[in-house]
Amino acid sequence: MQATDLIIILKNFPKRHIFTLLIGILLIFSLSHIGDKEFAKRENLPELKKPIELGSLKQNLDIELPLLEKEKVIKRNDSLFGLLDELGVLKEDIINLVNSKDSELLSRIEVGDKIKILIDPQGNLHQLNYIDSIKSGVRAEKENQNYAISRYESEVEKVKVFKHVVIKDSMYMSGLRENIPDSVLMDLAYINGWDIDFTHDIRKGDSYSIIYEEIIIEGEKAFDGDILISEFNNDDKRFVAVRHDINSKNSEYFNLDGQNVKKAFLRSPVKLSYISSKYNLNRRHPVLHTIRAHKGVDYAANRGSPIRATGDGTIIFAKYNGGCGNEVKIKHSEDYETRYCHLDKFSSRAKVGRKIKQGQTIGYVGSTGLATGPHLHYEFHVNGKHTDPLKVKFPNASPIDSSQLSAFNERSKSLMSELNNYKSIINQNKVFDG
Repeated sequence: MQATDLIIILKNFPKRHIFTLLIGILLIFSLSHIGDKEFAKRENLPELKKPIELGSLKQNLDIELPLLEKEKVIKRNDSLFGLLDELGVLKEDIINLVNSKDSELLSRIEVGDKIKILIDPQGNLHQLNYIDSIKSGVRAEKENQNYAISRYESEVEKVKVFKHVVIKDSMYMSGLRENIPDSVLMDLAYINGWDIDFTHDIRKGDSYSIIYEEIIIEGEKAFDGDILISEFNNDDKRFVAVRHDINSKNSEYFNLDGQNVKKAFLRSPVKLSYISSKYNLNRRHPVLHTIRAHKGVDYAANRGSPIRATGDGTIIFAKYNGGCGNEVKIKHSEDYETRYCHLDKFSSRAKVGRKIKQGQTIGYVGSTGLATGPHLHYEFHVNGKHTDPLKVKFPNASPIDSSQLSAFNERSKSLMSELNNYKSIINQNKVFDG
């Protein structure tokens, strides 16, 4: 394009547009000039990507690696020196530990106790804990080249845990679904086992509520503690049990009236069984096919299942006895006697004159004598008379001592109030959730 053509175009261009065009050209020129100056400045700056030697970096940074925690359970013939050597502790530190003041506290280590150490990657021992119980032990901490050694007591805290369960199948499985620990469920079965046969008595819709303890040591859960109170609703019957410390070593469970929940007799002599025949004075005998009174209860179970004595007593009979097959009789007192028939074999403790404790095995399920299959025939005699074992009201163990009754009543009232408060919160949440 020639200059004359450009002049003609500019003459015909609106004046206000020519002004805008000139301003734009000036801005472009200014920015270009400034950019050249900035680039010139950058050329004078030191190079940013200059490599740094790793050696100088290590000298300037003090990197502290984390300590490693190791532990070992003491076994027979173990020594402290050998254990620490196995755990990777420098022999120099082991010698310094042994030569430190009060090292005699570590001189007698016992089988089953635990050693826990904090050690760095080079094998330097920073701390040692010798744990001889859940809340005490001996601690050694490094001070220069030696160790400060002393006994310690851990901070122990007890936390209450509330659970409420509506039974859908079994007490145990329904409890596991609510995250109740296995050990707590076993305790619950033991506490209520004299009143409830958990194999035969449980109904869908039964429920239970419990408050138990968790033991926290140094801020971490160590194990599950005791049930403080339980309320079990079974087939429209309510059973409450409250834990009470009789003395510093013993505790038992009592109902709200101060009666011991422990009975003189277990409700069932065979676990994991089912009742194949109840007490019936007009039953037709399955082998003889005649009307013959059935003066006991038959528990069908796998052959070889353990049979347990339902109460403390003395064995007065243990041998084969005609249609009853292998039979054991236990005299519990002047008033009570139990009889066990059709045993496959006897336990080694089933000897005439032998004292027996409640729950101990006296024999094993079989089908000796007049029996169509493996089962236990169990009889309960009161004052020499046959009584229905499923309906008889068992005597309680000793009630709470009168001198402790006031303290027990206060404690049981407080725990019952807590239990009801928790249950109330659950019910409110159900209403709120619709």
